[in-house]
Amino acid sequence: MQLAVFVFAQVVVLVWSCLASAQVAEVDTTHSVFYEAPTRTHMFVYSPSADVQASPWSWLDVRGGWDADVVSGASVATKAGATYQATHPAADVITTASVHDLRNLARGEVAMKGETTSLTGGYAYSTEHDYRSNSMHVNARSDVLQHNTQFDLAYARNFDSVCDRVQSSADTSPTRWVALEDSVGCFTSAPTRTTRPIGIDTYEASWAQSWTPVLETQLTYTAQLVDGFQSNPYRSVVLGEGLKAQENVPSERAREAVTARVAWYLRSIKGALRLSLRGYYDTWAVESGTAEGEFEKWLGESVRVLVRGRFYKQTGAVFWSDDYTGGLSPLGPRGRYWTGDRELSPFWSWLGGARIVWTITPARGRILGILESFKLVGSGSVTGFTYDQFTLGGVPISNARSFVGTLSATAAF
Repeated sequence: MQLAVFVFAQVVVLVWSCLASAQVAEVDTTHSVFYEAPTRTHMFVYSPSADVQASPWSWLDVRGGWDADVVSGASVATKAGATYQATHPAADVITTASVHDLRNLARGEVAMKGETTSLTGGYAYSTEHDYRSNSMHVNARSDVLQHNTQFDLAYARNFDSVCDRVQSSADTSPTRWVALEDSVGCFTSAPTRTTRPIGIDTYEASWAQSWTPVLETQLTYTAQLVDGFQSNPYRSVVLGEGLKAQENVPSERAREAVTARVAWYLRSIKGALRLSLRGYYDTWAVESGTAEGEFEKWLGESVRVLVRGRFYKQTGAVFWSDDYTGGLSPLGPRGRYWTGDRELSPFWSWLGGARIVWTITPARGRILGILESFKLVGSGSVTGFTYDQFTLGGVPISNARSFVGTLSATAAF
């Protein structure tokens, strides 16, 4: 926490020192609220953030930012499925655990720009009660053919660590491992706590093309390699009569995705239509497809309104099972891994949302004598989930919804 605040403070001091000579400086603050209420959980997350950007010279941008997540609610601590519940009707095998966490993230970024090229590098550090992350990224961009074609290459590396329980030396089999009770003692010398590393390499390449003054496309390929402890340390899964064990998933995961986007500006109605398709696959055999559409309309010179919709569908991981105590595929045991994560099960979801943007840019002078422009953005969305196999003790998840509301303000000096 202290290091995150220190990093953010240093970046802000650096940016603020540039403001006097900056051609453009921006200050942005965003506040989001997330609420999810499937069965047995009522997860609430409040996420404030602040960003500062300055351009002391035309070829240099300096950015600093901070954001946080204040989390409260419940999570599934012990998961069992329909088979076990049917044979043990009196057993309360589904338990939930109270969740209270605070994540702080500080980030800084420097971008050097030429007429047709740019190079960006940045660093971020975040802390939670049971998770710490150091991440670095670089990005190179080039415009060709009179800025009608843009190529972008990016790489990011995470050096993360997660808190876990120290297992008994006699319990060498994962079927006997006990889930982490709480985050007390994490990242200290407590004898009952340890840390497990997670390394994440992310690669991305994209090609954006302006075909006409009103038609643009973009094609993006993303690949990610994850190596390390990827289980939820707090979650247990019932494996049999009187046997439950900490969630156990593979330590390696490779992901790749291809996204195609098209944007079409409709001059006659001062609106823009955007469509995107995304295909995803990973080595855990999760496959997914996403289709998304947006329509944005200008209402005069200052106001824009956007509506959006999204459909998402995925398969389950190769080791996914709703109940690992028995039964035939797809509900029976799946090898030496087990999970209670509903996001590794087959499901589909839909999203509907809207956004309104109000921008003030005076033709002459400055707002209040100091602001070049001011922008206020409000948005909201609702997402519905339908799980094909995931149950809690044989009871399907129903009316699974999540709601997000966001308000942000940006001032340019």
